[in-house]
Amino acid sequence: MKKDEILSAIGIFFGIGIVALVSKSIDDNLLLAPFGATSIIAFLLYDSEYAQPRNIILGYIITSIVGILMAYILGHNWIVYALGVAIAMLVKSWFKAIHPPSAAMPIILLKANEQGIINYFLVDVIPGICLLVFIAIVYNRFILHRDYPLWHR
Repeated sequence: MKKDEILSAIGIFFGIGIVALVSKSIDDNLLLAPFGATSIIAFLLYDSEYAQPRNIILGYIITSIVGILMAYILGHNWIVYALGVAIAMLVKSWFKAIHPPSAAMPIILLKANEQGIINYFLVDVIPGICLLVFIAIVYNRFILHRDYPLWHR
């Protein structure tokens, strides 16, 4: 095991831990399953294009909006799940904001209660991912002195 992997694991622990702690303290669901994969990319593969804050945040925003639109326009049936992920990938690609874990959002939002889907996006998804990205920036840049985010220059 390399030192970089251990330091990244510590960052993942703090990133997920802080989001979970904040989520519990405000009695909300800021911590989503795809954030586990996002944290590995942001803390271990920090120099990857997929790990950059722009890709992470835009990836979650784009895929969430696609999921919401799919739910309202096409409803909830098996083909909508597949279309949601495929269309989200195309839109993320068009915006040059690829972040693979965010592809889960159309599925998550399509499974959410239809009446609370926009609130879920605004209250849980956006604050949760922004907090995780903020922690990744602070840990990578200011604690480990890694060149993250790459676009800061």
